[in-house]
Amino acid sequence: MAKKKNSTGFRLALWILAVLVLLIVFLVKSDDIVTNLKETRFFERVFGSTPEFVKNHKIPEEKPESNNLLDIEVAPGPAETESASPEKSGTEAGQSAESQPAVPDITPQEKSTVESEKTDQQKNTAGIPEKKVTTEETKVSLCFVIIDADGTVSRKPVLRALPHTDLPLTDSMRALLAGPDLQESKAGCMSLIPKGTKLLSASVRDATAYLNFSSEFEFNTIGVEGYLGQLMQIVYTATSFATIDSVQILIDGEKKEYLGSEGVWIGSPLARSSFR
Repeated sequence: MAKKKNSTGFRLALWILAVLVLLIVFLVKSDDIVTNLKETRFFERVFGSTPEFVKNHKIPEEKPESNNLLDIEVAPGPAETESASPEKSGTEAGQSAESQPAVPDITPQEKSTVESEKTDQQKNTAGIPEKKVTTEETKVSLCFVIIDADGTVSRKPVLRALPHTDLPLTDSMRALLAGPDLQESKAGCMSLIPKGTKLLSASVRDATAYLNFSSEFEFNTIGVEGYLGQLMQIVYTATSFATIDSVQILIDGEKKEYLGSEGVWIGSPLARSSFR
């Protein structure tokens, strides 16, 4: 008897628990349940009429799925605003386009010219005057010497083609200091100017060329004949230019009276007549 009472009490507890669960589910999902009852017309089909609370229940609107992403409202950009605005006239749009500066087309020839001008400007930034060289050539007269079998020194002028520049006197002197080329050497030409001599500067004033040489110019191992020979080479080469009549020799920027221990005079300008 006691076992039967316990079984009945247990079943009653289960029914009560089930009712509580259903009540909780109904309270939590009441909107969904009533909505389903209204949409399926459950009461009308089973009992013939629908209760007022079901009729008056408002079915909630379905929200679009967002795929668990934040819904962000993007404001239209400047381009979208202008295209969507019906108030902006075509005249204003044309003025906006005209305000942008046009980029001129550059031909390959113009581009090459601009690049060459930039290169010239970069070279000139050093402040050093440039020697303009062209493809043209200028023939100059260089004075070398020939030593005969008896030891006599005589002049041997040669014509040399040099690139045409705006500094012909400087180019001629430097070519003379470099000595005869292979063909000239085969013809017996030689130079008595001391090796290592450098031209430091050259200028012309009142038909006189002022030639400034390095200190190597002062020392000639041949003696008096050597000094006279090197001076003759310098004077005859410089005076081959129609605008030059004489040459003033300078050593390291200074004018000296004598050249070497033998005392060859260089204290005044020397002309071709100084060697006759």
